This record gives sequence, structure tokens and C-alpha cells, in this order.
Amino acid sequence: MEPCSPRDAILILVSPLLFLGQAFSSGLVALYVLAHQGSCSDPRKVTAQGHELDLVDLLERKFEKELDNISGNPLTSYYQLSLCVLALCQNQGTFSVSQASAMFSPDDKKYQLAGHFSVDTAAVAVLAQICMQNSSNALPPEVNRTLTANITWLLRKILEQKSSDGIIGNMYSTGLAMQALLASSSYLTPANWSCPQTLSRVLEEVPKGTFNNPMAAAQLLPSLEGKTYLDVSTVSCPKDQGEHSKDEHTPLGVHPSHHFITVFYTVTDSVYNTFSDPTIVSVPEGSVFFKVMQAAEEKDPKKFRFTFEQTTWGPYITSVQGLTADNTKRTYWQLLSGKTPLDKGAGDYVVTDGESLLVKFTTY
Repeated sequence: MEPCSPRDAILILVSPLLFLGQAFSSGLVALYVLAHQGSCSDPRKVTAQGHELDLVDLLERKFEKELDNISGNPLTSYYQLSLCVLALCQNQGTFSVSQASAMFSPDDKKYQLAGHFSVDTAAVAVLAQICMQNSSNALPPEVNRTLTANITWLLRKILEQKSSDGIIGNMYSTGLAMQALLASSSYLTPANWSCPQTLSRVLEEVPKGTFNNPMAAAQLLPSLEGKTYLDVSTVSCPKDQGEHSKDEHTPLGVHPSHHFITVFYTVTDSVYNTFSDPTIVSVPEGSVFFKVMQAAEEKDPKKFRFTFEQTTWGPYITSVQGLTADNTKRTYWQLLSGKTPLDKGAGDYVVTDGESLLVKFTTY
């Protein structure tokens, strides 16, 4: 993997979905804003299917709606809210800096996912707040103090997740964590973190295909050049931008063969305890988790039917047996191998013969 510019990295974030006719979350709109900015395309003047769309204006309205519903659980998640602030800040969008700074206040619950501290969420929150502090618009002193306190707390929590080999959280959260630490260097001392150690460990994984997922690559690539998503606003745009191809990330696995393997598969509701259904399916060797779910559904559509959304990370499971994940209730469908939660998604995790897979409805 060769180092690339922030522009190339952000381009990877653009999913193949069309703008119109899609129920865009605030976080996805934020990614589109950053993607257009990074590819030298004005996010305020985006043309799709003959219509011109102001993505920054759309994001402002979506973020305002998020703030109106911020009490309790947000409409989406604090990860998506952090993306909103980052994208609006990078594009001089309109939002309340006092509300945004208060939103990022130290609170373990905000930064939890499946009972664990979410390095990804914390890292994007740091980037968003560093952007606010670096803005040309003067911040009220009390807001700046709040941001400083927030960033200091978040950096401490992020560094607490650093393992002895330099990985921060898990392999996939390390890219964003590196960006957050690089962007906030003024808050750190050399003793806090060894960038070369983390970088060396991450580079060991590149030949193994660990970062083949476009979103995983997009989060890692900037830090290979010592850059972050904050550098997107300084991209030098050439006169001839050329054409950029975009390949959809599809759940194909690693070239499934004609040799079949057996997998034990279970879907269970651990929130309301309404069902727990096991089965055994056969899939081609090299298949991903998503293929197992499809095979089970074909075998017994009543027990194993499911729905999903195509995201920048690949397919995201939204319901099983009609039981739907709900952000407002902090419920979701978790993927596990045995008792171990998976770091990879349904479209990336390659299953093995005799493995026990579980899709569990749970809370975060």
C-alpha cells in the first residue's frame, strides 16, 4: 500500500449510492461533504440526476435536528454527530459552537459501544474539536476552555486503550486514533505515544489484506503521510481533475471455492428473549459471514430472514425476524464468533469450517 494524499483517502469514502431517493443519516451526509471537499468538488453545488444539491445546507438542517433531540439518546450516534461537526467546521457551515462543545462533554456513556469505550467515536470527536479551535472565527473563552477540557479527557481515554504493541483499541480503530493524536500534538508529550511503534505495527497488517475494506483504508491512509482529515481543507486542486472511479464494496470474501465447509449459525434476541434459533449451513470455503446469513435465510426464511443497509463499511444488519435495531433504544445486531465480538463486518469476515457464528440482538 503506497501512501496517498488526504484527497485520495476521502475519495474512498464515497459510497456507490445515489443522492436522491435515499434516507441519508446525518453522518453519511457529513461523509459526502468531506468527500466532495477532498475531491475538489464544491459540496454546496452537487449535481445528481439533473438536480443541484447543497450538501452543507442539508447537513446543517440534519445536525440542527440532531441537537433538538440530543436529550437522552441521539437520533443516530455520537460518532455521526462528531462527523457532522467536523464536516461543518471544515466547510464553514453554520452551527452553534457552544452547543457543539457541550455535546462533547466528558461522559463515558456517549463514547460507549457494546460496553466498551469507542476509540473511533472519541477520535472523530477530537478531530472535530481541534478543527473548531483552529477555526479563523474567534471562539468565546468559555467555549475554548470547554473544548480544551473535552479534548484532554478524550485523549486520555484514547491512550488508555493503547496496547503494548502500539495498537489503539483494535486494528481498525487505530487509523482514526492516529489521526486524532497527530492533530492534537500540542496536547501530548513524547512519552504519551510512540507514533513510529504504532505505524510499524499497522504496516505489518497491510500485506495481509487487513485494510482491504475501503473505509478501513480511508481511515488509515492519511496518517501514513502524517496527515489527518483536517488537511482536506488544504488540498491543492489541479485544473484537470480527471475521472475518479468508485468501486462498490460488495461482500464477496476471498474468492469462494467449490469446496464446501460447515458452519453453525444462531440468531438470538438477548433484549426481549423472544427467540433463539440455531441451524447448520454449508457454504463455499472462503465465504464471508454475510453469505452464511443468506444461506440460512434460504434454508428457513421464517427464522432467518434479515434486512441490511449498504454502508461505507459494507452491509450493516438492521433486522432479523422482523426485530429492528433502534438507535433511540440503543439496540443493534451484534456479530460474534463463539463468544467473541467481531472487529470486521458481515461483508468482510471470512468464516472457517466448524465455526460457531452468532447474530445477537443486544444493547450498547
